Amino acid sequence: MNKKKLLYLNLSTDDNDVSLGFSNTWLSKFSNKFESVDLISLNKSTNNKNGFKNVKIYGVSQSESLSKLSKFLRLKNLVKDLTKKNEYEVCFSHMSPLLSIITKLFNQNNKTISILWYTHPKPKEISKKFILFISLFINNKIVTASKSSFPYYSKKVKVIGHAIDYETFLYKKNSISNKDIVILSRISKSKNLELSIDCFLKSKFNQNSITVIGDAVTADDKDYKTFLIKKYKKNDNVIFKGMIPHKDLPNVLKSYSYHINSTPSGFYDKSVLETLAAGIYNFYLNDDYDKLFDTKSLKYTKFSSKQNSLTHLLNSVYELDEKKILEIISHAQFSVARESISTISDRVLSTVEN
Repeated sequence: MNKKKLLYLNLSTDDNDVSLGFSNTWLSKFSNKFESVDLISLNKSTNNKNGFKNVKIYGVSQSESLSKLSKFLRLKNLVKDLTKKNEYEVCFSHMSPLLSIITKLFNQNNKTISILWYTHPKPKEISKKFILFISLFINNKIVTASKSSFPYYSKKVKVIGHAIDYETFLYKKNSISNKDIVILSRISKSKNLELSIDCFLKSKFNQNSITVIGDAVTADDKDYKTFLIKKYKKNDNVIFKGMIPHKDLPNVLKSYSYHINSTPSGFYDKSVLETLAAGIYNFYLNDDYDKLFDTKSLKYTKFSSKQNSLTHLLNSVYELDEKKILEIISHAQFSVARESISTISDRVLSTVEN
């Protein structure tokens, strides 16, 4: 039996947003599990073009020029108005501790169970650390992707895996058609992009291409992007493709055979899961991905932070038999199926009863 009403909070419902566009897939699944869903989107909202009859979308701000105070006042009034008219069983906040706090404070119905989805390392800024800590205190449940993707310990925190649109990304490969590498990532120093690119250029793969799909978000990230483009401008096989709408990724990924993820512990990037589902061989640094691979395969997929570890791994796999590569991909694809959005959305809602 479906639950009655959900209040869903996110930062953006823009389908073209490479980082947050996937939150619309959450919306699709939740719309099948609740009689009605009201979505509050802080920064940008698209029309309900997917045709969910039981979904209403409320955009707080469509303009980047709107001040933080104006956004706060709009959000506060919207939350008070909606929660006064509706008795929500669940309030689900996607990657926004601050939104969850504001909504909890101005919710007119204290019976609503509030759940925060958060998967990210501990923030560096003191203000963001404080906000995240308060969100832990104020929400009923915290759901996260891995043991390292929520930085505070609490019995409220439930590790449930990441959520990807597995069926959409799934692509079975019968052969490896090229040796081109992709990095699916936001451009940021925290993602260790230089490590990935530098090791590629020193490896046997360097006669092929490496493509970064993703863009910079913050001002610091944009400065870093400028630095990267300048650093690798003489390397024609290092390509910065920019942002691609999330809905277009499954088709775009079919052009690549390998993916590198050099982010450290704390980042449980869904890019690894999505590329694995798409039949792409993965090289990774973070221990959290070990569970996706057969133990005997780790020596072919996992590298360390030691100098040249990734280069040596790339050289080893470059010579690896195609049959072995396809076996490793196939096993990982099967493992990733456990982290489909259908499974994870059920796990989110199961925390309401537990």
